[in-house]
Amino acid sequence: MINEGNQHLVHKDAFSSGQMTSKIWLCEELEKLNWQSSLTWIYGGWYGLTAMLLCSRGKFSVDKIESYDIDPSCQPVAEMINDNWLIQEHKFKAYTADCAILNPVDVDLIINTSTEHFDSLAWFDRIPRGTRVVLQGNNMPHDDHFVNSASLTEFSDQYPLTEYMYSGTKEFVYPTWGFTRYMVIGIK
Repeated sequence: MINEGNQHLVHKDAFSSGQMTSKIWLCEELEKLNWQSSLTWIYGGWYGLTAMLLCSRGKFSVDKIESYDIDPSCQPVAEMINDNWLIQEHKFKAYTADCAILNPVDVDLIINTSTEHFDSLAWFDRIPRGTRVVLQGNNMPHDDHFVNSASLTEFSDQYPLTEYMYSGTKEFVYPTWGFTRYMVIGIK
């Protein structure tokens, strides 16, 4: 979050075409599976937009969503954006935490739409076998990206699942640049 005097501003990239289209794509594919979740964790949840979309679309049955991000400035923004679900017996709650050290117990779905921002696979390695996951990454070179996959196959190989319900790519082409987004949904 950018602080200018007493005014707090969010990073406008959170609402960019690439970010929002990727999250809507996730919602659409997840909704097709007719999964239900008692507890969903979102890793690298940033401002809680994935949770907001899942809850507001009303097509994915989830009892509770917890969003985790290492940046402490994200928590108040995520809770402001998801206030409608925060006040409903904490259907949504944001936390400041390092996902690489979390112990997902009784979590039946883990979503990570920012795999490229994690500098190790510790977060993935700690997910129990049998847990459902939704993972997104991309091939965009960026100074804060640690993982760049050249193809969907390479992306899938980095995060091996025992069962795949969905895998696909989405191309983003802009006037001066572009990138490919990858997504897999399945069971670790």
